[in-house]
Amino acid sequence: MNADDITGALGELVDVPPATWEARLRARFPADPGLVTQALMWLRANRERVVERDVPSLGTGDARYELDAKLDAGATASVWLARDRKLGRNVAIKLFRLEQSPALDQILLEARAASEVLSDHVVRVLDVHDAEPPYLVMELVGEHAPGRGELVPGASAASCRPRDLDEAVRWIRDVARGVHDAHLRNVFHRDLKPHNILVTPISRRAKLTDFGLAVSRATAGTELMRAGKAGLARIAGTPAFIAPEQARGLRATLDPEDADDRAILIALDVWGLGAIAFELLSGAPPWRREGDLEPWEVAARATTVPDLACTPEGARVPRRLRRVVERALALDPAARYATAAELAEELDAVLAHRPTSFERARGVRLALWCRRNPQLALTALLAVALATLTLVATASAREARHQRNELATEMAAARVANAELAERISEGRRELSKMETTLEQKSQALAALETTVTEATHEYDAIVAAKSQELLNAGAATRQLADQLTSMRRERDSSRAAHKLYETFWKRGRSDTERAIAEREDSERERDAARDERDRLRQERDEALAALALAQEERDAAHAERDRPEPASAPPAADR
Repeated sequence: MNADDITGALGELVDVPPATWEARLRARFPADPGLVTQALMWLRANRERVVERDVPSLGTGDARYELDAKLDAGATASVWLARDRKLGRNVAIKLFRLEQSPALDQILLEARAASEVLSDHVVRVLDVHDAEPPYLVMELVGEHAPGRGELVPGASAASCRPRDLDEAVRWIRDVARGVHDAHLRNVFHRDLKPHNILVTPISRRAKLTDFGLAVSRATAGTELMRAGKAGLARIAGTPAFIAPEQARGLRATLDPEDADDRAILIALDVWGLGAIAFELLSGAPPWRREGDLEPWEVAARATTVPDLACTPEGARVPRRLRRVVERALALDPAARYATAAELAEELDAVLAHRPTSFERARGVRLALWCRRNPQLALTALLAVALATLTLVATASAREARHQRNELATEMAAARVANAELAERISEGRRELSKMETTLEQKSQALAALETTVTEATHEYDAIVAAKSQELLNAGAATRQLADQLTSMRRERDSSRAAHKLYETFWKRGRSDTERAIAEREDSERERDAARDERDRLRQERDEALAALALAQEERDAAHAERDRPEPASAPPAADR
């Protein structure tokens, strides 16, 4: 921030009333509140020197109107706060400069055009002074401050920026309604820009003013734009806010009574409303100087409109609002809104969260309805949720009852099955007890048999060890007896395996009872066979013992025969 900017800002405030100093300074230096405070302190301390004291004369109008303070200034005129002595009211006077004022006829045409429009959103023209100096008497856009009671004049939208997006949309909507009211009277503004919108300081309502370039019945047939051989000689409108077709050139005359010309004029004002919306939302006009090209030349050559993405603070412009503004700024006039009222309705729908012409989907419309009616939507949502919970609870209770009944049925069947299983278990236990007793008896018998076999084996081994040398002739019988003993051992091992098998069968239960009985019978047969074999072995042992005894007797006999002395041999015959 340099000194020239501060000096220029203070110089601009010389021609405006003190009530607007703070708003203008905050709009000029939004990022430096300390500078705004210091500038206000300096201005108020030097108020006597800053406030303009040289009030111009109104000529013959002095008898009725008394100028008070300058509200605004332009290239050809200045706007003053004045007092109507006759009616005792405050008014605004647009005082044209003598050296730069337009022709008197043009001033009268502006007065007639504005006076034809009766709207709450248009500044009314109350009177016109056609002598020197020429001026227009207009409705004063201002309000009395509630706390102080003093009159606070309004300011233009160019210096009084909107506080938020909703306020900017309200201003554009109100101005669009004022433009539509003017169109109903065949009055077309053609110079819509933020400087021509006045905003009340407290209620923040916007009104349209400055019909200096308006087209109406009174101006029908007058020149709107003149094209020379070297190009456009003059462009009617503000270059930064001009419509592309207006920048490229229109016919020399347009008649508001003609349907085609009326459509052209409406499209120009709809574009102007879109350009105001673009500037209020983005902080910059649609057309700006590009290199050596002036803004109107950029507009004349444009193939696209600048993108409306973010506000100066960096906030994103909502898509719903952006689409409305983009349609108002369509390069093709036929693609824009057909009337300013249609644009106002779209903006009102955006503010009220109603569907616009772009939003046809049911989901979007439902979301907007919920946003418009949050309490009703919440109530409906709670009702739906409660109904859903009720249905879910009812279904859950029904399912729980059904499951409870099924569970009771299953429990009854399980109790019956358990009783049957307990009975089968008891029966199986009784059978197993019997099997245990039988197996125990069989085990004892097998143990006795094993003991007997072991004793017989020991006896046999002792006999074989003692008589091994003596039984050389009986080797074959002995080997046969050994093979039989080996067979008995295998049978004994089979009996032990059968014992273990019976134990396994006992664990398996009743399903293996019959097999165990069969095994028991087989075991009994094997035991009988083992007893028979044992008896046979005993018999063979007895036979072997008898054989051994016989062999002993034979051996003893042989020994006796050997030990018996031989008889004396007979003497030889010669001796006898």
